[in-house]
Amino acid sequence: MARIMTLFTEMFDIRYPIIGAPMFLVSFEDLTVAVSEAGGLGTFPLPNYRTADDLKKALDTVRRATDKPFGVNIHLSGRFPWREQLALCLDYGVKFFITSLGDPALIVKDVHASGGKVFADVISLDQGVRARERGVDGLVAVGSGAGGHAGTVPTLILVPYLKDKVGLPVIAAGGVSTGAQMAASLAVGACAVIVGTRLIATPEARALPAYKQAVIEAGPGDIVFTDRITGNFANWLAKSIEKVDKRPGLGSKRWLDIWSAGQSVAQVEEIKPAAEVIREMAEDYFRVCRYLGSTLVDE
Repeated sequence: MARIMTLFTEMFDIRYPIIGAPMFLVSFEDLTVAVSEAGGLGTFPLPNYRTADDLKKALDTVRRATDKPFGVNIHLSGRFPWREQLALCLDYGVKFFITSLGDPALIVKDVHASGGKVFADVISLDQGVRARERGVDGLVAVGSGAGGHAGTVPTLILVPYLKDKVGLPVIAAGGVSTGAQMAASLAVGACAVIVGTRLIATPEARALPAYKQAVIEAGPGDIVFTDRITGNFANWLAKSIEKVDKRPGLGSKRWLDIWSAGQSVAQVEEIKPAAEVIREMAEDYFRVCRYLGSTLVDE
């Protein structure tokens, strides 16, 4: 199958501009490897690993399983030992970092010194401008349809807005589960897309079977946007938060029963391997591009 050439695929020498979302308690080594081996770029969030030793074991596992690029989501809020986590990731050759909940300038110099890139999660123009001022290489535009923490602006509006006003490469996040949705994202200026909700319903995702089934059965109307869970607005499966009366603490087992997902549950019909999801997205993208080409008529 042909490659999809964008700034992001050239940046990391990957086949498709598809990033597996770093999902809390869902994206671990197996899913990361599967996405990268399929031609995308797998990631996991560092808060999934409670100790430096746990993280080191995970990095060992990923690096033994694939020589393809992979990335991490690093939280810089001060609640996590990010300096130790960063050093380990750099030692293992991680080149792609997504920053959340803190100042990306804290890691930019070290990541750049290792030949890596830093992209910052943002939900607004103000955040995008501040991230640019802190020296990031690009932005992750987290639109209103994204699972987990999200903004209120639709992805197809936020991406071109940030690209035009901030002038950095922009990754689209939120509402992308198909190749057609990826084509739409690239059409408005994205250099890559982040896919999360669709990858929950895969054998490689470390989600409970009931969680995977809930994603399959849900429609867009079953997603609730609320700040009740973490203090910041995020999208959750309604059935998983009906009995939540307070925020679970860090490390609480209650997180296993609170399930994030985005509005693209609309496109999730069954459980299938992550590699198949990536392949189908690429095939769908090529199909859409051929169709759009067929609509052009010389007069």
